[in-house]
Amino acid sequence: MKFNHGAPLCSLVALGAALASTPAFAQDAETATTDFEDDNVIIVTAQLREEDIQDVPISITAITDETLAAARIENSQDLQFNAPNVILSANRNLTIRGVGSQSFGGSADTNIGVLINGVFLQAGSTFGEFFDLERIEVLRGPQGTLFGRNTTGGLINIVNKRPTDEFEGYVQVQLENFDGRRLEGAVNIPLADGLYQRFSAHTLNRDGYTLNLENGRQIDGRDQFSLRSSTRFEPTPTTTIDLVLNYFSEDSDRANAVKSLCTPDATFVCSSETVDTLFPNFFPLDFGLLSNAVRVGSFGDNPDDLREVRIDTDPLQDNEDFLATLEINQEIGNLRLTSVTGYRDGNSESFRDFDQGIRPNAFEPGDYLTPFGPLTITDDGNGNGVLTYLIRAGGETVTTTDYITTQEAFGTREQFSQELRLASDFDGPFNFIVGGYYLWADFSGEVTTYLPVTRTVGDFTTSGKTDDADVESTAVFGEVYFDITPELSVLGGLRYTNDDKSITTASGFVSLGEPFSDEASFNDVTGRASISWQPAPDNNIYFTYSRGFKSGGFNPGNFGTPTFQSETIDSYELGTKNTFLNNRVTVNAAIFRYDYSDLIVGNIVGTLATNVNIPSSRVQGFELETVAEPVDGLRLEGALGLLDTEIRSQFDSSDPSRGGQFFDLQGNDLPNAPDYTLKLAGEYTFDGGDNWTIRPRVDFYSQSSFFSREFNVPADRVDGWEQLDISVQVALKDRDWSLTGFVKNVTNNDDITFLEVNSNLVGSFRSAFLIDPRIYGVALRVGY
Repeated sequence: MKFNHGAPLCSLVALGAALASTPAFAQDAETATTDFEDDNVIIVTAQLREEDIQDVPISITAITDETLAAARIENSQDLQFNAPNVILSANRNLTIRGVGSQSFGGSADTNIGVLINGVFLQAGSTFGEFFDLERIEVLRGPQGTLFGRNTTGGLINIVNKRPTDEFEGYVQVQLENFDGRRLEGAVNIPLADGLYQRFSAHTLNRDGYTLNLENGRQIDGRDQFSLRSSTRFEPTPTTTIDLVLNYFSEDSDRANAVKSLCTPDATFVCSSETVDTLFPNFFPLDFGLLSNAVRVGSFGDNPDDLREVRIDTDPLQDNEDFLATLEINQEIGNLRLTSVTGYRDGNSESFRDFDQGIRPNAFEPGDYLTPFGPLTITDDGNGNGVLTYLIRAGGETVTTTDYITTQEAFGTREQFSQELRLASDFDGPFNFIVGGYYLWADFSGEVTTYLPVTRTVGDFTTSGKTDDADVESTAVFGEVYFDITPELSVLGGLRYTNDDKSITTASGFVSLGEPFSDEASFNDVTGRASISWQPAPDNNIYFTYSRGFKSGGFNPGNFGTPTFQSETIDSYELGTKNTFLNNRVTVNAAIFRYDYSDLIVGNIVGTLATNVNIPSSRVQGFELETVAEPVDGLRLEGALGLLDTEIRSQFDSSDPSRGGQFFDLQGNDLPNAPDYTLKLAGEYTFDGGDNWTIRPRVDFYSQSSFFSREFNVPADRVDGWEQLDISVQVALKDRDWSLTGFVKNVTNNDDITFLEVNSNLVGSFRSAFLIDPRIYGVALRVGY
């Protein structure tokens, strides 16, 4: 194994938290104890049963509610700072161990599963903000037996807090710079014996981090809220019913990406050699359709500051998402029958500046003949052409001398899933779990691009496309667990999955091609096998083989490559989990290798999604997670991920941003795969006198550079970056009351975390995604 830029292991201190085993069907982790060993128990459901994390032969990072609060993990962007080999691409695509969703189009599946309360979210995962959670589990590696759909990279399992039989709750108010205001709270109400209710809510309002110099407004702000209702009903001592309703709403000027980078290139519009120097926008948006009607070189300045833009249309984002999860557990002797039902319904609407720039006084007055008919551009009296054209649905027009392009998108998503499983809890060496799974999901979308030539008044030529995609997935699965001796155990699992997919695309703009409709079935057998050896009660060594698969799909409108095939990963992992010094120190490590077949990668060609399969790739790496409390009050954490990826097969692929130029990808790195990620943290809680405690905390994160695409061209290289956060909390000892001051991104870095290539219709400029600027504030929490 080779690592080009590995972080030094000596920078980590071997530290740990104690974990102890509990019964497989325990309803709640034991925490009410003064014993250090039991006081730090972390229970996870990585094998669909409640187990001590140290006993599970899987690489897992479990982030409890206490850690979420202490490390100020407020959303998915923060999540990447707290698990090795996990990064967030383009603020929406999680990548684990170099495996993430590189495909495009409505029929594409995700490589990283996201589950909320055991329900797999098929697509368009809306995290919102994290609040009132019990824990988040990050499982690294293919999940080929359990957890709904197959995933090749891993999964994020988000578990909400469930109601209890005590009246309690909390309120937290957080004030930040950028006029940021966060308010969250929860109340737990025991309605009757065996019937408990919990309500929780979260709101976020803040100004944007980016200044639009064109109108002086701050953009990319947030205006959103979430509501949750959790009900637990225990009609008998052996029956538990949990119903959780989640609602999320957003009406923000949020942008998927704000800053655009382009170094002009005479041949390819935006160079693939470098985007280090910021030039004015250089986009050929007339496509020759307006002939000489559009002046050359009419673009406005693109500011050098990454937090400043000059665009003629501010972004808008409206989202609604509803998720209902129903879990019923029935114990039958030493068996447990579990039903998990999920229903999701959501919609989204976005509006943005398509070219991410301005083109003032762009038109030449005169009469022109375009592919859409004759066009007259009048003179404003100063030699500039004036044109009236549509910029949004509903007949919204603009009369201007400027060339304004906008894009409007509408989408809906709906899914229903049902899982039924039977698990044993025998006293002997043998146990099992068997189950079946069904998912139906429908996604529809409409994207309309408004260009002056296609949207002049009286000319309603469609310049957009609509998609409707359906997937129906069925699966049967099972695992068996056998203790050969008290120290040696094995497990084996299989899953058969069948995915039926269909898609219909209606397109009207000339470059989009004819309407497209297709359907196909994809199936595979996956699973895992593992052997675990415990030479001592606090030491576990395991070897696990697992296989995951991601089903193929369609390239709507692309008649040369109408479909792409499924991808599979064969994973081999050798790991060890250990606790030392009376369970004060935990050291978990793993070394792994993936054999990747038919990796799915995609690009946008014009406005069409083009996905292809790369026959063979390889991923290998190492991970180390350590936590310790060497003395009372002092907690130290460290996590290191090393990664080495390579495309193994000779594979020529066309890069649409380079005019269709072909690249031999053999030997290239996989996208979104930094050589290392490193997290270090430390906190110390000490007596502040008069029933008070004080806890300062420092969190540091660093990662190396990586390529955002498989072509590995210089312009797709994302430099390494780091972030430093600090906080100080003052809290009461005998009450849930605390005041915390914090600073995120102390050094105020404007680091780029991802570069996304846009359509060649706008010159293939790069959209730059940034970490948040320096955020500071204070949070007051009062529990009752």
